[in-house]
Amino acid sequence: MADEDDEIKFVVGIDFGTTYSGYAFSLSCDELTFYSPQVWNAGHGGLTSLRTPTSLLLNPDQTFHSFGFKAEDKFADLVVKDEHHGFYFFQRFKMELHSKSIKRISTIDDISGKPVPAMKIFSLSIRYLKDHCLKTISDRGFLPSQKDVKFVLTVPAIWNDRSKQFMREAAIQAGIDKIQLTLALEPEAASIYCQRESLEKLRLTQEQSKLTNPKTRYLIADIGGGTADFSVHEVEEGGTLTELYRASGGPYGGIYVDKEYLKIYDTIFGEGSVDQLKREDMEEYLILIREFETKKRLVTSDYDLHFSSKLSACFHEKFSNAVKMEKVQSSYLKDKVSFVKDKLKLSPSLMKSFFKESLDNIVIHVENILRIIQGVDMIFLVGGYAESPLVQERFRKDFANYNIINPQDSSLIVMKGAVLFGHNPMFISARILRFSYGSAIHGSFDPEKHPEDKQYIDKNGMKRCRDIFDMLIKRNTKVPATGKTVMTHAEPMYDTQKSYVSRIYCTEKDDPVVVDESCQFVGSLKISVPEYFTDNWEAVEEYVFGMTEIRVSAKVVGSHETFETTLDLLE
Repeated sequence: MADEDDEIKFVVGIDFGTTYSGYAFSLSCDELTFYSPQVWNAGHGGLTSLRTPTSLLLNPDQTFHSFGFKAEDKFADLVVKDEHHGFYFFQRFKMELHSKSIKRISTIDDISGKPVPAMKIFSLSIRYLKDHCLKTISDRGFLPSQKDVKFVLTVPAIWNDRSKQFMREAAIQAGIDKIQLTLALEPEAASIYCQRESLEKLRLTQEQSKLTNPKTRYLIADIGGGTADFSVHEVEEGGTLTELYRASGGPYGGIYVDKEYLKIYDTIFGEGSVDQLKREDMEEYLILIREFETKKRLVTSDYDLHFSSKLSACFHEKFSNAVKMEKVQSSYLKDKVSFVKDKLKLSPSLMKSFFKESLDNIVIHVENILRIIQGVDMIFLVGGYAESPLVQERFRKDFANYNIINPQDSSLIVMKGAVLFGHNPMFISARILRFSYGSAIHGSFDPEKHPEDKQYIDKNGMKRCRDIFDMLIKRNTKVPATGKTVMTHAEPMYDTQKSYVSRIYCTEKDDPVVVDESCQFVGSLKISVPEYFTDNWEAVEEYVFGMTEIRVSAKVVGSHETFETTLDLLE
């Protein structure tokens, strides 16, 4: 691996987000000079962005058509011409991987309900970003081959191991060599960037400049479009970082502000009205959502302007203004919404209310962390949603005793941090395990400990217990970023046994007794020897915890041969 790293000339960070995606890269000889595309432009709605929407358009044969603003605008054009029916259009699909049960064969429905393999959707999207980046590198005057490039793909720290493996496999299918691919946890990437960048760019005061001092503790709040990820880091001697509190968070990102906004249309015009607009007039829907995206970035605690939005014909002609007002006055929108000709006007208080639920969840989560971890000096707000003035004001109000730092271009921090992580993955020296891991085994039944429904009688008439949680490593264990190795041994239960399967689970419990509803299935470790193998054998399983992904392998050791296997997390 050292030889391969010596050949790396560029590191590319791909930030695959819920609402927006993008990339940046830098040269190995100049890590802190970041290159990226120019501003991405939308065709409808006048929106410009430093990243492009996570939207994908497929042709009727499910081949790639376009990604980002181009995909959105092309699909809108197809809808206008009534030529869209055979195409597949996807938006904001990253949250599908927040599911605990993602599988290799999972599908995602497009905007009209047509299913497509999730792996295809993610791999085609990553391929587009990869190819676009390689072209940008070439356009900037560099002439690398792909083997000169290391790719770092960002993932939320709160994702389970199955979702991380899914992203890795999608990236490999996108044409990235597995040797050149690394996953970076989003809040860690942000933390690395904050450590490496200049004080001027981070806008730190003299008091805050102790960020790089040993023993300094700070909380990273990575608040994106879909998820909010939180980590607490401490600066070590030598400048590396150790995690003090396991990665945590939840689905409270910026898309939930949009959902609250769109909910008013369903309230006034009937359930499913927004979905109908998407299907029948995508251009009008894009104007609607992009117009709101621009306006919501201006909302502050003292915001006092009404937001006016032109109603599409789909909405305007559905009811008279009198009927629309009658629906408004009988709902939670009473006195907050009005209609002027073909325009919908929202009160300032209603605009601010769209942020409330997601912000409340974020604040409660941060408060809980700060009760547990003492000595935190600063809170870094990064991610697209963190650029909202209302988010920043809420943090300064509710966490007045902390230095709140919102770096410039905070939506790009994770992307740039991923680049720096690729240059030096050992910048993070230790992590805290989020889950306890163990395997499901059979053992003697203990009525004092084991639930009755796990009991069975074996062929010798003995009471046995199935699905005992055999602990491999406990959650909240501090492990080095290079990995902590846990080894177990297993022997066949009978002489002619040629294989067995270890089923691995994780849980947020400290000491689970059996595998129950609190446990998530992680994957199966399948051990086998060929039929011709007649000697005694045993399996040595090796688990490595603490890196951005779990590494698992097993050796079947006999008198003459050794066989290896790996853990399949997706099945």
